Amino acid sequence: MARRAVEIDDLLRIRFPHHAALSPDGRRVVFALGRLDQAANEWRAALWVVPVGGGEPRPFTADEARDASPVWSPDGRWLAFLSTRGGRRLGRKKPVMQLWVMPADGGEARQLTHVAADVAQPAWSPDGETIAFVTRATPGAVEGAADDEPPVVRAITRARYKFDGLGFLDGYSHVWTVPVTGGEPARVTDGDFDHEAPAWLPGGGEIVFVANRTAGADFSFARDLWAADARTGALRRLTEHPGPALAPAPSPDGRWVAFVGHDFHAKSATNMGVWVVPAEGGEAVNLTAAFDRSVGNAVGSDARLTPSVPSIAWTPDGSGITFYATDRGSTHLYRVTVANRWVHQLTAGAEVVADLTAAAGTVVYQRMAPTTLDELWVLPPLGEPYRLVAPNDALSAELELAEPRRFVFRGADAWPMDGWVLTPPGFDPRRRYPAILRIHGGPHAAYGDAWNHYVAVLAARGYVVVWTNPRGSQGYGEAFARAVVEDWGGKDSQDILLGLDHAIGLGFIDPDRVAVTGGSYGGFMTNWLIGHTTRFRCALTEVCVSNLHSFYGTSDIGATWGEVEWGASPWEGADRLLRRSPITYAPQVTTPVLITANEADHRCPVEQSEQFFIALRKLGKEAEFLRFSGESHLMSSAGRPKPRLERLRRAVAWFDRHLGPAAPAAAAGD
Repeated sequence: MARRAVEIDDLLRIRFPHHAALSPDGRRVVFALGRLDQAANEWRAALWVVPVGGGEPRPFTADEARDASPVWSPDGRWLAFLSTRGGRRLGRKKPVMQLWVMPADGGEARQLTHVAADVAQPAWSPDGETIAFVTRATPGAVEGAADDEPPVVRAITRARYKFDGLGFLDGYSHVWTVPVTGGEPARVTDGDFDHEAPAWLPGGGEIVFVANRTAGADFSFARDLWAADARTGALRRLTEHPGPALAPAPSPDGRWVAFVGHDFHAKSATNMGVWVVPAEGGEAVNLTAAFDRSVGNAVGSDARLTPSVPSIAWTPDGSGITFYATDRGSTHLYRVTVANRWVHQLTAGAEVVADLTAAAGTVVYQRMAPTTLDELWVLPPLGEPYRLVAPNDALSAELELAEPRRFVFRGADAWPMDGWVLTPPGFDPRRRYPAILRIHGGPHAAYGDAWNHYVAVLAARGYVVVWTNPRGSQGYGEAFARAVVEDWGGKDSQDILLGLDHAIGLGFIDPDRVAVTGGSYGGFMTNWLIGHTTRFRCALTEVCVSNLHSFYGTSDIGATWGEVEWGASPWEGADRLLRRSPITYAPQVTTPVLITANEADHRCPVEQSEQFFIALRKLGKEAEFLRFSGESHLMSSAGRPKPRLERLRRAVAWFDRHLGPAAPAAAAGD
């Protein structure tokens, strides 16, 4: 059967395996399988179960809501999970996630929580009788009691009152427990502080969690590990950490608690590491300090769902900890030994792995490759990794999935850097094609060996797509990532243009028909470049940054991360902020630009796009503005289907209009 080019509507056929959980005996995996439901304009996800040794996955829950975050009971007899099921029956416009439990061999699910806010991060007690979870619900606020309409007024007294993807933060997140047999949930933590990531110590009497319980928490990067008595709430502090602490994981013998974090020594570019601290508290040690890669996956894709917090797992004997990290565009599994801090690589090749789960010496993880949609793979205690779940094989068999061409170029200061080009179907190297330069967000993210639906759609339209990892990208060491801090629009912009020049030098790109696009930091850089060069035929800037001065007080991270990343505040560095703001250079823009923004974006608020659009229109420039209602910063990868599809259609139409026919032009001498 002849393969066909990737189409926009193929997004609706992609299946998203995520939230895998391995049973305690290491024999079964439960995972969520998501899809985009265009008719309902919602995400759907059901739980599926598959034997680790292989076999046909079977559905565990019905595909009628969004089920997520499954966790096995310690004896493997029960599964707890989160679900939006039942919310529609209560007449809510936006159902909230609640905690459910059902037998691991199948049966009726029972709802354990009925609170007014989303429930998250379930964790079983070692005796299997209690489940801890996190919610912002207040005591007595039950599911269905909350009104979907926004309040008439919000009385705001804390600085951290909103967060992208969560919206306005009503109340504080606390750790709660609920009996598996049912009953009233009990709140474990108290105070006007946020608490998250509960994990039980092996003895079962205490719950470890992450919190900043200081008066300055809203303006601090510090997050510490705490332990609370599950019955009395009595607290003790395990760490005093200058940076973030995430994903606590007690060792099998209960002597240690591992976590992901950093000490902020390189500011916002500091490598995340695997740390351990004694369970009774004391000095925390960074086991991966000599590794010079940041723990977690920095390579994104619009065709996968992954948690925002990296996952780690102890080996059964407690001698090592398995994690994943990005290295030059690939993300692999690694293991670090506790005794001598030796890091060794467990997987290899052009791949991007994420979201691991482990038990009985077996590791299960998500895996994607340049021409492979997301799958679940197994790393057994002995032997080579193998593929377990491949829900997109039927779709992949229809599509022409081309391998991107990787190249190495010299950026500013002659630093070696990586780039990629994806060519259209039927590519003829003797001809010259219009091209689209993509710039990633972050800036401490990365491009790499993942498949991206948007890129495949653009290539299918006849465009060569170019992307690079300039300074600031993850996967090249801490010094490389830090080089962009306090220098946005400096040598990073030179790196990007030098990478584009290298791609043009390959001989099949028409230098007179090149567009530039990017989102978030990529949107900042798109705005910056068109204010400093006339070489682009058109631009598409998405969820952008245009004014660092106003970003400070309107973004959910402006006064914390933004101040560190740019090295200035509005009252002690206004000139610096405005000098590095793309809006300052709006009079120099000659490139037609399409600007998109999401109205529920608290990370790069819509006002950033509004300002840039109004400035360009006031100056008589060619500019158009698209506002997507109800979507957050991550709409392009995690948003609802209708706006995602419309975004793709509008983007393709914009490039087609300004780059001319996508059919390649004849090369010189033809």
